[in-house]
Amino acid sequence: MRNQPTILFLNSIRVFVSLFIFILVVQPAHALVKIDLTDANSDPMPVAITDFAGNTPEENALGEDMTGLINTNLKNTGLFNVISQRAFLQTDASLRVNGPIFPEWRMINTDVLFVGNIEILGADTNTPKMRVVYRLYDVHDEKQLAAKAYTASISFWRHIGHRISDDIYTVLTGEKGYFASRIVYIAEDKPRRSRIIRKRLCVMDQDGGSQQCLTDGRHLVLTPRFSPTSQTIIYMSYANGKPRLYLLDLPTGEQTIVGDFEGLNSSPQFSPNGKKVAMTLTMGHEGNPEIYSMDLKKRKLKRLTTYRGIDTSPSYSPNGKRIVFNSDRAGKPALYNMNSDGNRVQRLTYGEGRYYAPVWSPRGDLIAFVKQLKGKFHIGVIDPDGTEERLLTEGFMDESPTWSPNGRIIVFTRQTRKGDTHVYSIDLTGYNLRRLPTPTQASDPAWSPLIK
Repeated sequence: MRNQPTILFLNSIRVFVSLFIFILVVQPAHALVKIDLTDANSDPMPVAITDFAGNTPEENALGEDMTGLINTNLKNTGLFNVISQRAFLQTDASLRVNGPIFPEWRMINTDVLFVGNIEILGADTNTPKMRVVYRLYDVHDEKQLAAKAYTASISFWRHIGHRISDDIYTVLTGEKGYFASRIVYIAEDKPRRSRIIRKRLCVMDQDGGSQQCLTDGRHLVLTPRFSPTSQTIIYMSYANGKPRLYLLDLPTGEQTIVGDFEGLNSSPQFSPNGKKVAMTLTMGHEGNPEIYSMDLKKRKLKRLTTYRGIDTSPSYSPNGKRIVFNSDRAGKPALYNMNSDGNRVQRLTYGEGRYYAPVWSPRGDLIAFVKQLKGKFHIGVIDPDGTEERLLTEGFMDESPTWSPNGRIIVFTRQTRKGDTHVYSIDLTGYNLRRLPTPTQASDPAWSPLIK
């Protein structure tokens, strides 16, 4: 099932190993420039992002591309007001010679200033590299908050831009960023002169860039999930006429069948250490969905639930000790919690509506879920003990939630009444709803860990 786009993507991952990072100075931000992520009503922080300064047209063009990417990343969070460069009072030439003239930046209400330089190394070789250096300043205290240098192949300029965006986010919020990550999803389109919707396994940067399709659409693929510890994807495919779970290791391109199980295989989720997978199988004469776990090294299967109805959608807690899932054992779908060995089952939800697709936050503090209530579908969050339920979205069909690596953003699938399906994101405050750009309709997203 490996096609040319897959090979190109995998080759780029192999080359990425050569990335080199040199840290100059990193100082933690203090109260004046700290963003409160829990306050949905706080005003966005005014940030000025100047273009990376180069000495050649090629360096300046590359620097502008990186600046544009950083601008977009910060704007998309809803936490930052990126000031238009047309409002800048200090010129690029003055910045180079004099450094920041802070009163001029305070005059345009800037809190934080970003300044960077870029240099292309080995421009006359087949493998040119770039070196970028940036500094982040507190304009009010007139102090440097952080500085860093990255050296990498020019082909990785987007990834370096994401890494720098993560640096800025971390310094100004005190928490890890999520920009240097990817999202795997199912691309849905209908080729010309075809009545069948094609579903392909695709992957992209979290901002919608660097789109790559990993399968060609000849076989149905469903429920992709990223390992929390590596660039490995598990998904279901009908490649041989029956549903099977496959593992795809992106760096090597190696693809293996997890297991050839009787009945349907669905809802796979990795354990936090990436060594096990919990899944839903319909095995045996009963034929009803039950939750199983599998040791990926030994390929040993263990049944975790024994109920005549539906048990599905397992998701591990970050410490691997508990699994949340949904079941109709009480008459309608609700969320339940159990030990990772299947013992100590506890019901979490008792409210109105039906609950589906729970996913534990990587922070461990919340569980995301889908709720069907009064003809609408919602993405919500709840504490692991079943308290403090909050609904973040409302739509005709909102489903398939997945967490950002820092546990602050949820990406999900939204389908309209007309049948259009796309991927959206929402933050934990219930604000900053936005659609992620994809070339086709898209569904069933899953977020990767941070790419180092």
